[in-house]
Amino acid sequence: MSEQDMDDADDILFAHPPRRVTRWLCHCGEDYPCPEVRFALLVKANR
Repeated sequence: MSEQDMDDADDILFAHPPRRVTRWLCHCGEDYPCPEVRFALLVKANR
């Protein structure tokens, strides 16, 4: 590895820090809104 590779790796790691992601889960275990919830919301919106 060259010195430039090490500098590039430092730059990449600085520019791409980890971030915490919060996800909502439906009671069925899928990401919210699950397909069933989407369908129900669509039906309610078009009522």
